[in-house]
Amino acid sequence: MEKQNWFKNFLKGKKSKKKRIIQLILGFFILFLGIASIWFCSIFQVDSTDLPKIYLYSTGAIPFKDKSSAYFSYISNDPEIDHIYFQKIRIKARGGSTENLPKQNFTIELSSNHSLGGLEQEDDWILNASFLDKSFIRHALSFELFKSFDKKHKAPGCRYVEVYKNFRYQGLYVLMERMDKDRLEINTSDKSACLFKEPPVFVDPKYFVNSNPYKKNDAYHQKFPKLEELNKSKDLEKLRNFIANSPDSLFNEKIGFYFDMDNIMDWHLLLLFTNNGDGLVKNFYLYKKDRGTAFRVVPWDYDHTFGRDGDNEPNKQEIMKIDRNTLLSRLVSLNTDSYLERLKNRYNELKKSGKLSAKMLVKQIDREYTRIHDFAKKNEDRWPVKAAYFFDDANFENEIRSIKKWIPIQLKLMDDYFDSF
Repeated sequence: MEKQNWFKNFLKGKKSKKKRIIQLILGFFILFLGIASIWFCSIFQVDSTDLPKIYLYSTGAIPFKDKSSAYFSYISNDPEIDHIYFQKIRIKARGGSTENLPKQNFTIELSSNHSLGGLEQEDDWILNASFLDKSFIRHALSFELFKSFDKKHKAPGCRYVEVYKNFRYQGLYVLMERMDKDRLEINTSDKSACLFKEPPVFVDPKYFVNSNPYKKNDAYHQKFPKLEELNKSKDLEKLRNFIANSPDSLFNEKIGFYFDMDNIMDWHLLLLFTNNGDGLVKNFYLYKKDRGTAFRVVPWDYDHTFGRDGDNEPNKQEIMKIDRNTLLSRLVSLNTDSYLERLKNRYNELKKSGKLSAKMLVKQIDREYTRIHDFAKKNEDRWPVKAAYFFDDANFENEIRSIKKWIPIQLKLMDDYFDSF
């Protein structure tokens, strides 16, 4: 009996000892969290003169194509916007011709909707490295210009952020809204609704172009609906053939049914003004909201503009030829529904309103310059402008000056072009 009582007391002693050890461990853990949180917050301090900061944490390389898990912090410079101190996300590196550049672009998917950079709350975002565009403003300038033409036009909102990976500074980035069914307000219950990224719909059908070689049977890079649920490739193929090969009379009669012509004209003017040769047949989204609306274009990837071409070389200043785009080429050559006169009137209307003027654009550039010039210099310390990847050793200041010089010359060329009608 005494042995049994001794054993019970022994067990009680073991339990209390184990409990004390557990309590001690928990105490140290809580103390560690307290110290860590103070350290964490001290690192992530930011004031209104700073740019928002994004921290990415990944144990390995961030892959292309398929998203992997990583962790994310977002520190806002706006007291009205909550920080994200630590959140699990899905992330992948992105880029076609830029895939092998040392400063990577990323697609990130947050665990929940959040306002980044003061933009609308969403969970899907793009981090654009703007590696070749040393001005950092070509995207924002082009997209804001297009949206200013008409409130119905869609284009990505852009903000500037600094990015760190595993606490190592990665440089200045352009945070961009990802163009998807939600941001484009697509009616997902309508079977006519669809969204494509860079579909070769404006390329002559005699040429084979695959916009999404990573996925089988997805040459038109369908983003909505899911390809497995409803493949709309045949619809785009028919549209592509109609644009290029339909009889002139049928083209003139029906093209306004397929496309929102106000949207197409403003896109045409944006291409001419920015001299975005790549944008003629790619660098855009094509979408249809529902059965009652026509196809519209959303501009995308406008870093090779305002005096730079696709491989970072200086671009010849001219009114570019639009022959490679079957839609714009036919609209001009057939002068469908007085397209040339309407395009000219629209250009003059935008100039008169001040939306397309050197004064307005230079003012916008100066605002962006004031906001980011210190951070652009810091980025150049991380990624020297004389690296082999660049065509020349122009820096941020050089690029800003050249864009401001380029704008009035291009507008004069457009004046002369439209005066020739």
